[in-house]
Amino acid sequence: MTSTRRSPSVALLALLLVATGCQTEEPARTVSQAAKPAPPAVAEVEPEPVFQEIAFRSVVKRTPVIMYHDVVPERTKDTQWFDVTRQEFEDQMAWIRDQGITPITMNELYRHLTLGEEIPEKSLVLSFDDNYEGFKEIAWPILQKYSYPAAMFVHTGFVGDRKTGRPKMGWEDLRELSRHPLFEIGAHTVTHPEDMRTLPPEKQFKEMKDSKDALERQLKIKVPFLAYPNGKNDRKTQAEAKKAGFLMAFSIDNGLAEESPSILNVNRYIHTRLKKAWDDRDRAAMGAPAGLYLQDVRDNPVKVVKAKHGRAKIIMVQGGQPQSLTSATRTGVLDFVKRAEGVAGVNGGFFVMSELRGKDNTMLGPCKTSDLPVMIPDQERSRWPKLRNRPMVLWGPTRFAILPYQPEIMNSEESFRTFMPDMTDAFLAGVWLVRNGVPRAKAEMNSFASKDIQDARRRAFFGVMADGSFVIGASKNSVSSERLAEAAASSGVAEAVLLDSGFSTSLVYDGQILASGHSTEKLPSRPVPHAIVLKGSLAAEKEEKVREDSVAQQEGRSRRKS
Repeated sequence: MTSTRRSPSVALLALLLVATGCQTEEPARTVSQAAKPAPPAVAEVEPEPVFQEIAFRSVVKRTPVIMYHDVVPERTKDTQWFDVTRQEFEDQMAWIRDQGITPITMNELYRHLTLGEEIPEKSLVLSFDDNYEGFKEIAWPILQKYSYPAAMFVHTGFVGDRKTGRPKMGWEDLRELSRHPLFEIGAHTVTHPEDMRTLPPEKQFKEMKDSKDALERQLKIKVPFLAYPNGKNDRKTQAEAKKAGFLMAFSIDNGLAEESPSILNVNRYIHTRLKKAWDDRDRAAMGAPAGLYLQDVRDNPVKVVKAKHGRAKIIMVQGGQPQSLTSATRTGVLDFVKRAEGVAGVNGGFFVMSELRGKDNTMLGPCKTSDLPVMIPDQERSRWPKLRNRPMVLWGPTRFAILPYQPEIMNSEESFRTFMPDMTDAFLAGVWLVRNGVPRAKAEMNSFASKDIQDARRRAFFGVMADGSFVIGASKNSVSSERLAEAAASSGVAEAVLLDSGFSTSLVYDGQILASGHSTEKLPSRPVPHAIVLKGSLAAEKEEKVREDSVAQQEGRSRRKS
């Protein structure tokens, strides 16, 4: 296996040049220009690094970062639990190969996280802390055998130290390794404090900045990445790391890189949890991170379509432009539609208090509607783990998107506008029902959804058709989310997410209630705090069946009364 990777420092410089708008090609000179004396040489000023947070586009993948420490020949009474033996390390690298996993560089991970650049579907990052000599003697030959890249985080106060603990690599070792395209170096402070959080901010800054400066001075390379000693950090530590010039920093919290709280607090697994890390990745890949759906907005005339798939009977309203609205307490969908002067509507996202007579309008997840001047964040951090990876839906005048929700990076209006500057509406849905025209399997839905996701009840959905037009819909009978997804996909729905269901289900069209959360008209759907309204013109060919059904229902009621 051969490597075609660029040197990490060269790749990072290219990133900085692009980010600052600098051109890497010299403009062509005319003959007369070439004949002129050259102006005095001016020292090139290197562009300042451009700090970027984790990008929304990165969350379609899931990537574990693995952390090693010393690599020893075999276990003895002096071996630490976090050491790895030669044979264990060889076995892990062989396992990575056998799983079809592609280890990538830190720089590739950084560009993926901050720019959304593509990485292999099954990617992983290998990192080492504390600069042990065992890396060069044992791990490096094995890594070269597999052509796997790796990063070493160095505490510069111990470079070449052979007295404190086990021997550490010297500057000459690091210079030799740093010339190899598969090897990267990051900072790990100077003295490796036990807990950075206990130090005053100025001492935290000095520990990190001095380590960075020493590495860059000695090795003549850029060092944009950091690992906190023992992974311990807080917001103050992260602020000092940013001030010191770091673009990405790592903790030792179990979790996938894309699910990290911040680019300055990226998750890492200890090597003893390699297989757990990959199980976490597989679970995430199977579940909610179905991808990122982004398309141009399309406005078609509004029409009704009925469909049946197996036992599931659904009714859909296609076309128009969606607009979401909120209520100060709870409101019927028909009233939402009248208020917005729309032609159709459906109940919206999930809310905190589900009591039938409840008045609270707090939504699960962040929410931005056309009648809210600013986005309302989800401030209850205790529920974030349950909401992670559910579909986040957002749109504006020109674009519509669905992507897996990451609460730490998707909880402010600023972050959403970085992704979609003209965003007008956003809310958190229950589960991704249909992806690329394919109904999602029960196991895929159940990974991140609520426990009642497959209960039989009236259900509602929102999404787009294969032609790009919007669609709202609901089931006429009680079905599971799996059956709803199958019926929607068989009816030409390309992308769909689950809306609040059960008693909340309510689909309205042209003043008619087409679907209700109850089976009897005496129990209308409960009022809700959030709804999606379609605005636009009605299609010329209104489906006469809808009118016929309405007439038949009225005649039936008249007969029963008489």
